Amino acid sequence: MMVELLKRLGLNKYNVDPKPHIEVDENICIKCKEKFCIRVCPAGTYEALPDGRIVVHYERCLECGAALVACPYGSIKFRFPENGISYRYG
Repeated sequence: MMVELLKRLGLNKYNVDPKPHIEVDENICIKCKEKFCIRVCPAGTYEALPDGRIVVHYERCLECGAALVACPYGSIKFRFPENGISYRYG
């Protein structure tokens, strides 16, 4: 299942907005032990550093909203990017 997802994600064509459309509150994230955002994101947008901080690779985001729903602390602020993502399959 995961291999199929990664294969499909490789077919996406991204128009990356130069401004990040995702922000996290580092003061909240550094205290979070669960890091649900990392577990639920299918694109690997969120990465935990050894010191507990979260790095956001916003250019990977598929705009699915999974991390927004999964974060019980409301740490993630999201807006749709200007350029968005244009998909092409095949």
